[in-house]
Amino acid sequence: MLMHRILFEIGGIQIFSYGAMISLAILVAALALHREAPREGINPDHALEALIVGAISGLIGARLLYAALHWEQFSSRPLTILFARFEGLSFYGAFIGGAVALFFWGRWRKINFFKMADLFAPYLALGYAFGRIGCFLNGCCYGKVSDVPWAMPAALVDDLLRHPVQLYAAAGGVLIFLILKLLRKVRPFAGYNLLALAALYGILRFTTEFFRDEPVVWLGLTLAQLFSFLLTLFALAIMIAAMFWGAKNKRGKTRAVEQKK
Repeated sequence: MLMHRILFEIGGIQIFSYGAMISLAILVAALALHREAPREGINPDHALEALIVGAISGLIGARLLYAALHWEQFSSRPLTILFARFEGLSFYGAFIGGAVALFFWGRWRKINFFKMADLFAPYLALGYAFGRIGCFLNGCCYGKVSDVPWAMPAALVDDLLRHPVQLYAAAGGVLIFLILKLLRKVRPFAGYNLLALAALYGILRFTTEFFRDEPVVWLGLTLAQLFSFLLTLFALAIMIAAMFWGAKNKRGKTRAVEQKK
């Protein structure tokens, strides 16, 4: 059985694999953001404060969206929504909850939201990768039954061999992390990396859903695929419009300077 839901116990306290991976992701992000923030002209203390705000709000958003999408599990016991043990979470809920909280936190702190978001974007992708490894160890978010040579059982559900889709997603998260790290050096405007993260994650999630054991809702696609498709289109449209608008303004300023000469 390839499942290690409980990593170990300390004094009778059980340490769950999914929670441990999420905690590790936050720790790695904290260390990296504290080091990299000054390069972006951001106070390292503000970066860590933003991380705390984003992590807490993201977990709340992740749990609330999961509960909304699986309301049949909670309708008779709504208070169980409050007890997650880092399980039963939605990445899209984390993304939305964290982004909204950081936007208002940035206004309160008078810090550019998009500049901070660009700093955070690669580590959100890396955190997603950590989370999916946690899913793999936990045995949740399993793939479809398969006979590929690398198929593995998901003991949380049965003994059948399945696509290790959690590891596919984790590998994709690491790839997005590397791409965003490269893009941050050449991004054309503040907020570009946030939009790139949204577009790339949408593509990743749309792809991995084909291997995941989830119900189809329309045109052979899952609900997550439909949302991912729309998210990617929206992010790409904003990126193209922003670059077009920036280029247009630059041409306008160039003409104004030439006319003055």
